[in-house]
Amino acid sequence: MILGGILELINIAGIVLLTVFLSRLAILPGIYLAVVYGVLLLLTAGSAFLLLRRKKRKVWYVLGALAVCLSIALTAAANYYLYHSLTALGAVTSQVEQKTVMGVYVRAEEDISDVEECAGLPFGIISGQERERTDQALAMIEQELGESVEPKEYSDVILLVNGLLFQDCDVILLNEGYLEPLKEVEGYENLDSRIRQIGAYEIVTYVEVEQEEPAEEEPAKEPEEEPEEPAEPGDPFLVYVSGLDTWGAVSTTSRSDVNILVAVNPRTRQVLMVSTPRDYYVELPISNGQKDKLTHAGIYGIDVSMGTLEMLYGVDIDYYFKVNFTGFEGLIDSLGGVTVQSDYDFTVGSNHYVKGANDLNGSQALTFARERHAFASGDRQRGKNQMHVIEGVIDKLTSTTLLTNYAEIMQEVEGTFATNMTTEEITELVRFQLTNGGSWDVQSFSVSGSDANKSMFSLSKPNYVMIPYEEDVARASDLLQQIMAGEVVNVEE
Repeated sequence: MILGGILELINIAGIVLLTVFLSRLAILPGIYLAVVYGVLLLLTAGSAFLLLRRKKRKVWYVLGALAVCLSIALTAAANYYLYHSLTALGAVTSQVEQKTVMGVYVRAEEDISDVEECAGLPFGIISGQERERTDQALAMIEQELGESVEPKEYSDVILLVNGLLFQDCDVILLNEGYLEPLKEVEGYENLDSRIRQIGAYEIVTYVEVEQEEPAEEEPAKEPEEEPEEPAEPGDPFLVYVSGLDTWGAVSTTSRSDVNILVAVNPRTRQVLMVSTPRDYYVELPISNGQKDKLTHAGIYGIDVSMGTLEMLYGVDIDYYFKVNFTGFEGLIDSLGGVTVQSDYDFTVGSNHYVKGANDLNGSQALTFARERHAFASGDRQRGKNQMHVIEGVIDKLTSTTLLTNYAEIMQEVEGTFATNMTTEEITELVRFQLTNGGSWDVQSFSVSGSDANKSMFSLSKPNYVMIPYEEDVARASDLLQQIMAGEVVNVEE
């Protein structure tokens, strides 16, 4: 009886902990909760009745012990899964912090190893773009040097780098995100061998999530018989999926090579993905009417990328989901790989992809999503391939694999991506799906354009861009707005 009492106390403690986790996660509909607690209650009550009876019979003790051990095992497993769910969701949701790395560079041949050796040397900076972050980094440098720095200003990044290369200044301060775009410009392909980084300063900013303006107060009215119901998790929403061309921390700002708008309408069971090429020549919210490549918007932060697409399509984006190379591979591998449909048979390095279904691991899926040189349509096909990967992820997430490897998956995805959605918003959507069920119709559309060489906001020298086809943009805008209005769309029509 003493042993039985101890087991029952352990069981009750586990159930209390389970109740705490379930209330915090709030992911299960009422019917599921009723089943969970019904099973645990029966096991607990039955085991207590058998274990604590005064009349001794071995079979009662054995049955009671088995019942309470089963209850403890079920509760422990549920707590394990719920704990990792809460931890993972907490790590990836409500992530509005982003980091920009401001690098300090000198000429490669200079005998300078760190920033402290730059005291008294003229610092070159960009006068316009990134000025706020640049000033913050300068303040850090001044504190480190113990003296003020009088920067020499240049109007754009090309002039800044030329100032260093041609000895107009000896040190420059530059957002690391500019380096890869610079190496795509003719004459700067070998920039890595001509300049050398000797310091780096992280500048933290926060993505401002726009909130609806509160309605102005109106004179009191008689209460209506049926007040308007609040928005439900089944309402349509628009997500910006950004794939950053970096490894490491997903919070670091960088070019966005994947730019997909995902409109979701849970009520009609439709998902519409609209892919926009990375080289689309568009206005940025910060460029005062000057155009730039869409991918360059990511250098200034995901909020700038979102604003760019909102201006292009005339829509309001509710959430963002961002992932980089590290997170992409980790996510795919945590799912045990994905099956991706390919429109073509092609080879990239040691990876061969057949037309049709391909079972890919994280590395193979990343190569598939990044490749563009194997296709005559280049970046246009890459955008379609990226959407094929997302379709493969959706298929895997809705399969039994997610349930059988749930804890491991939640551990793996922790920190691999970031979103400004809250934990509560995600759990509401999951609970809505569990309650209503139903399959999903996934539609996709890619905009295209014509090839050109243009100067841009970020780089003063002409570079390859894609001039948008206005009819494609208009079509994408219409489709997005139809989904958000609750209409059922068919991209093929």
